[in-house]
Amino acid sequence: MASFYLRAVCQNRNLWGVEDFEEITIRHSKYAASRFAHEAAPALASFANSSPKPFVNGIRAAREKIVARTDDDRSEFLRKRGFSKTDTAKIIERVLSEEGRKPESVFDFVQGITAVARGKTHQDARLDMEARAKKLLDRAA
Repeated sequence: MASFYLRAVCQNRNLWGVEDFEEITIRHSKYAASRFAHEAAPALASFANSSPKPFVNGIRAAREKIVARTDDDRSEFLRKRGFSKTDTAKIIERVLSEEGRKPESVFDFVQGITAVARGKTHQDARLDMEARAKKLLDRAA
């Protein structure tokens, strides 16, 4: 069985503005390709014609929400959200190495979390970390 999920995903595997979620399940069979095209076309057209405004507003809100100004604030912010000391240090270091500055906003932390998640070898661990990043992002919007 193949599933098609309509969602907006950036390269960092963040899910943004997932509204009117649709799932189309098509059993692999002789007519699967034509059925996929017939059922997925309206969903894809709707997605292509949708407004990017919720996406842009969500990013703006996450960038504007400053949650840490000191090293202690950064560690405390992540530790209160269930990140281990090791992951906390990796997340802060990743933002510093990729962005050239320490994380301050919710967006900074989300970027760091998803960047560290990409390095997880087990998919369950990666998805768990990405889900926690999405939760932070959702709360900022």
